[in-house]
Amino acid sequence: MTNNTYDAGAVIYEGGRDCVKTLDIVAKGVVRALSDYCTIDLPAGSVIGIGEFPRMEYIFTYEAAENVSLYSYPYDSEASLVALFKANPKLLATLVAGCVRFSKKMQAAVLDTMEFARTEYARVNKALEEYPALAIASGITPKKFDDVAALKPPEMLDKARGWHRDFVEDLHANEAQFRKDVYSIASIGLGIGLTVNLYALESRDFMSEVIEYLDDFTSASREFMNHFQAIKERSETKQDASGTGESSGPLDESVSGCLDAILAFASPDHTLLDRFSLELASFIKHPDRYGSDDDIRKLRRELSADFYELYLAVFLKAYDCKWMDIPVGVRMFLLFGYADERLAGSDNAAKLAAIADSIEPGSDDRVFTAYEWLTLIYSGKVMPSKNEFDLDYPAYLRELIKDGSIKEAEAKNLEASLIDRLKFEIKNIFMIGNRVTFGRITTFTPVFDKDNVSRSVEQSYLSAERIKSEIDNIRSIDYKAFCRQGVFSMPEAGVNSFFTEDEVLPYVILMPNIGTRASLWQEIDSKKRNTPARMIISIFHTETFEDTMIRLVGEFRWEMCKTEQSVHWNDVTDPSLTSMYCDYLQFYRKNSSLSPEAKDKISMALKNNANNFKKVFVSDYYAYVKYESHGALRLIKNARGILFQFCPFSKEIISSIGENPQYTQLVAKHENEVKQRQKMLTNLVSKIEKSGNKVPDKIRQQISFFS
Repeated sequence: MTNNTYDAGAVIYEGGRDCVKTLDIVAKGVVRALSDYCTIDLPAGSVIGIGEFPRMEYIFTYEAAENVSLYSYPYDSEASLVALFKANPKLLATLVAGCVRFSKKMQAAVLDTMEFARTEYARVNKALEEYPALAIASGITPKKFDDVAALKPPEMLDKARGWHRDFVEDLHANEAQFRKDVYSIASIGLGIGLTVNLYALESRDFMSEVIEYLDDFTSASREFMNHFQAIKERSETKQDASGTGESSGPLDESVSGCLDAILAFASPDHTLLDRFSLELASFIKHPDRYGSDDDIRKLRRELSADFYELYLAVFLKAYDCKWMDIPVGVRMFLLFGYADERLAGSDNAAKLAAIADSIEPGSDDRVFTAYEWLTLIYSGKVMPSKNEFDLDYPAYLRELIKDGSIKEAEAKNLEASLIDRLKFEIKNIFMIGNRVTFGRITTFTPVFDKDNVSRSVEQSYLSAERIKSEIDNIRSIDYKAFCRQGVFSMPEAGVNSFFTEDEVLPYVILMPNIGTRASLWQEIDSKKRNTPARMIISIFHTETFEDTMIRLVGEFRWEMCKTEQSVHWNDVTDPSLTSMYCDYLQFYRKNSSLSPEAKDKISMALKNNANNFKKVFVSDYYAYVKYESHGALRLIKNARGILFQFCPFSKEIISSIGENPQYTQLVAKHENEVKQRQKMLTNLVSKIEKSGNKVPDKIRQQISFFS
């Protein structure tokens, strides 16, 4: 044992540098344990070294908060701590109480540091969400920070929680009594001292993990946060100076003179371009562009027809060019329907240019701008979408043969013709989908107009990342949302057929307009059930995006079930989502399990949805995902039961609501079904391995899916 003294402010041990070699009893004064994220005071009776591993670097820096006197003992293993306690029997109760106090403070420090890590993650994530809109509003092309977006939340096991934490908390709360009656008993005091030291070491491990996470996180996000803060300050300065925040910088010539840029770039038919220019000028000057008079209705029709004809000419030229070689004004025309600065407004034009510069065609395989989608059609990579009569391209040609419009030989040529496929797609999903997603069908025109901007373009813009994030959010609640039944076979292992849950994520196509709606264009491609659905939505969406997507997935759920069930979609003897829901809504008045209040609620729901069962289901699905998943009960018991049976919540959601009496039986039944499925998969794996074959990735994915 040695005695050492330190003046106030002196560093006793430096964290991350000095190694732990001693256990030091604080005989006099206060020692302060410091890290980048927390501070713990150690008064007289405390022991420096509790919560530190012998022969490893100190996690804390220990500093004398005032004049300090220490008694130091060698520390190379747990035996050293035992020797310390046994060598000071008169101080045993004081030392154990000091160990308990430090362990409690250590646990609190870990929790505080973990909360700080969560706060930092949330702060950076929020900045990532705000960044594209802020950059666009400032007329700056948003950069990609994929490394920052890939950072994971601090989801590490919190070792300071659970019964360990409660144990230490209760020891500390009863310190006065335990010091007198418990800690002074040699074997018990020794046992408690060693135990709380183990818990302090546990906290130390966790603290190290969190600190390492924070250091790495801060380093990885520093460049982005500096960039974000600079743009934020620039935006605020600009708004303070102008009072409006409007862009005052000069526009690219192709933006301010879009039609001239189109003429120079694509050389479309001069008659078409001249006609479109005159129609556009008349539309801009008209005092009531969206009125119902015959003259403006006629002008809107003519402008729309010529827009799509011009779009085709520009698209065909752009198809053979590198995207960034296309003038920005022409790109804005292809992406957003932008045609004139006067119609769009100079501020919107600058923001649209910034968005256009940030878009890289082909960078995503699930979310497409209209231009990207038409590129896939024209290249032959995907088949054209169904038309408004639910006919795919080959079926449409067969109908033309039947009514005598074309001959069979001509149909074969049309089916093989990429340009005719493109025209079919433009005529259907592009022209009709553009109008449908806009929301006001009778007054729609495809040119970008500032009069339709009810929310700023930077706030309403839907990037691929934003769409995928919302789809993932819904999948995290309804984990089977995009699953279809598949069949696995492996004859060489004696497996003829095994039903699987195959997830097929949808295509989302961004229509070039400012709109309020989204629509499920088709749930599968032709009759192939393993193909992606095709969903359409405005690239500038002015409604609450989360709500729109939940309803869209609900619509997909209904239509996909109808497709899978075919003619049995409303046959309750073949239980399915649609058949059970139809039976529930059709015969609710005769259902004795429903209260009068519940029946009135169903009656009102049917009335509000024009007696359309699908619309009632979508409304209930919205409440199920939006509210019930968070424990806010909104549904009638029968509807909840059907939804949970066919659209069960994910494991994480179940763990948070499973104890709710309304869900107890539903969860128990679901978990039994999952266990049965897991058992079947275990038996299948065993069968494959016994046959000497390797377990396919598809089956491993199923195991992961059901775990």
